[in-house]
Amino acid sequence: MPVVDVRSISHVALKTRNVEQQTYFYTQMVGLGETERDNADQVYLRCNTNHHSVVLIPSSETGFDHYALDVGSPAALEAAAGALSKAGIPFKTEGPAELGQGTSLRLRDPDDYVVELIGEMAQVAPTYGPRAVQPRKLGHITLLVDDCKRSAEFYSEVLGFRVSDWVDDIFLWMRCNPDHHGLAFAKTGTIKMHHFAFELKDFSYLARQADHLMHNGYVLLYGPGRHGPGENHFEYFRDPESNLIEFMSNIQQIWDDATYEPKVWDSQKRWVNLWGPEGPADFV
Repeated sequence: MPVVDVRSISHVALKTRNVEQQTYFYTQMVGLGETERDNADQVYLRCNTNHHSVVLIPSSETGFDHYALDVGSPAALEAAAGALSKAGIPFKTEGPAELGQGTSLRLRDPDDYVVELIGEMAQVAPTYGPRAVQPRKLGHITLLVDDCKRSAEFYSEVLGFRVSDWVDDIFLWMRCNPDHHGLAFAKTGTIKMHHFAFELKDFSYLARQADHLMHNGYVLLYGPGRHGPGENHFEYFRDPESNLIEFMSNIQQIWDDATYEPKVWDSQKRWVNLWGPEGPADFV
């Protein structure tokens, strides 16, 4: 049994040098809605009834700050704290440092990423004005790591994720609910977030988003295409501070953990994009 039983991916927090520019991009180009701002000028952005799926943190730096996983309830979070303590896994208890959520726990994974555990998220109105495309939810986060097997052991034994697919020892996908993956790990020799993904209703919305970006002076970095692991349609683009965003649809659902067998993909065969070319150099 894992130490903690994570239920879903909650949100990602990004450091930004230009809060207004990033807020404009995420509301007007990504299709999110601004929920509110706090006294530290952090901006909370949503795409559904959850108070936020992205937090923009004013900073002298840019890039990934932390991400959050939802354990399902305040009672489950309290139980998680007790289980982590009993297992000797260090963590810090945070007060309501972010709006829209109560007390949280923060721990670090083997690559020193900050993982936040929450037990509740305030619910707000899902409508916030017309958008060309409004994502349905934050789908997954992909992190660059030193050792995929080490990451698999930590996330399965400590946080309850299950392995969905592998590519040799260089890529790994893990799930915490029926979605094929909520987290993915790539061994590259660099430690940083690679991308985070929003789920759209279906493939037609990927086309609509590509047109929307084009009409506003932006272009896709990669896609559209179909990944092998997860079977999802995809397209990728960057925000003004070079964070990589994936829009995806039709991700594989795994309903029976007892019978599902993880697929091992051959890195020498087609898997990144079943429809066509590999990603460009700055995607990898």
